[in-house]
Amino acid sequence: MKKIALLLAGVMALAGCTGPENTLVRLAAHDSFVMSDELIAQFESDTGYELEIIRLGDTGSLTNQLVLTKNAPVADAFFGIDNTFVGRAEAEGVFESTPSAIDYSDVCFNYDIAWFDDESLTPPATWRDLVNDDYRGLTVVTNPNFSSPGLAFLATTHAAFDSPAEVQGFWADLRDNDVKVAGSWEDAYFSDFTRYGGNYPIVLSYASSPAAEVNEDGTPGSKALLEECFRQTEFAGVIADSDNIAGAEALVEFMLGEEFQRSVPEAMYVYPAVEDTPVPDSWAEFATPATSTLGEDLDINANRDDWLEQWSEVFAG
Repeated sequence: MKKIALLLAGVMALAGCTGPENTLVRLAAHDSFVMSDELIAQFESDTGYELEIIRLGDTGSLTNQLVLTKNAPVADAFFGIDNTFVGRAEAEGVFESTPSAIDYSDVCFNYDIAWFDDESLTPPATWRDLVNDDYRGLTVVTNPNFSSPGLAFLATTHAAFDSPAEVQGFWADLRDNDVKVAGSWEDAYFSDFTRYGGNYPIVLSYASSPAAEVNEDGTPGSKALLEECFRQTEFAGVIADSDNIAGAEALVEFMLGEEFQRSVPEAMYVYPAVEDTPVPDSWAEFATPATSTLGEDLDINANRDDWLEQWSEVFAG
């Protein structure tokens, strides 16, 4: 019997019936990443890999951690490095291969419709209005050192004005108008935004965020300022020198597949990157893309350090 068992094992190996040698795939992701239990089970069933998700904070923190651990990677694949941080990760050699675009959305300011109605205050028309006295103490943004929406908006202001001095002047005016700077998008949106019990009815978020704020009667709870936004793209990819390159490749391929792409709008309130993937019908009313975008064509990686230093000078005072 022992001899027969050994022969069968050899036949299975030759036939390619054995599973992957390393069955664990570690995914490093930002805190906003959502993958349903059903999709995790499907990935594991389809591929034979076991998925472990490691959350590393906001996009900036995720990128920083992957750079700091590039000689001893903490994960095999990543999700959530976007086009504001991808240049840094690429320059530091984090990627095994070119990352794939998984989703996109437009970084825009959102406002709480009911709050403005209750206060009989006209909402701002664009983000340029946020320095006006009418909106003193009403706006929360995110720190561009750690937050991809924060860095995206910083890039937008550099694209919108003609000189660094004008950019710093705008940020100084925003500071003097009592803007709050939150450490992450999660803090700004779910702690500071008035829709969730906070004190700020204007929040830096996404054009698609209002799709999550529809009231029970079908009326919108929030609205995005759709002019001069930033088109943000999030990527997934394989981490160089990680323990399970093959498993990471399988995971990225799964994220580009129909089931995962269809889940993206309702799970993370962003648009799927794969063309012709359907989105909920309500998005045509509540999650329309920006009417104009600014800043995504700038060389963010080349300018990041200078921009952040200038921004920090404004808010250190």
